[in-house]
Amino acid sequence: MRSWWESLPFIQQLFYYCAIPSTTILVIQTFLSIIGIGNDDIDFDGDLDMDVDTDFDSDVSVADAVESAASLRFFSVRGIVAFFTLFGWVGVVLSGKGINYALVILVAFISGLAGMFIIALLFYSITKLQSSGNKTIKNAIGQVAQVYIPIPANMAGKGKIQVMIQDTLSEVYAMTENDERLSTGSMVLVVDAVDTGTVLVEKQI
Repeated sequence: MRSWWESLPFIQQLFYYCAIPSTTILVIQTFLSIIGIGNDDIDFDGDLDMDVDTDFDSDVSVADAVESAASLRFFSVRGIVAFFTLFGWVGVVLSGKGINYALVILVAFISGLAGMFIIALLFYSITKLQSSGNKTIKNAIGQVAQVYIPIPANMAGKGKIQVMIQDTLSEVYAMTENDERLSTGSMVLVVDAVDTGTVLVEKQI
């Protein structure tokens, strides 16, 4: 093993130094995501995410396009890991074929950027789906609903309600700030959205 490693050109060793650790991290990230841990990487700490707000009614489509582009989180943790994974392995493969090293580095670099872009698009799509879900749940605000599964008092837990959303009877999670538990069959008013799948309700008087 040592003799094989020492027989490699220095640049190929560098590519391996990039490829192996980043691949290991990528596998760990994927495993944690499968078991439901670490999915918050969608909101990468330190990525170039800008929120563009506009108060103008005109040129809305332009503003939406700018906001969508700004929300494309290119420099995320997973994106950087994907960059070094592709950069490293493409470099390893090409540098072993006797290709000019400058060309190898260029192709590996472009491959890494492509990996970052794909990851950015993936998580942007996930964010848009979450946003779409949030807009749907907000359509329940102001609706009178019936408690299906009892809702604990004082935001202590979640129950379920049956409510009409976009002309469809839906079951959604609900929480309440009321001091009393809302029992099954109680009529409640949806007053806000807690998250993409949960609403805030109060007892209907």
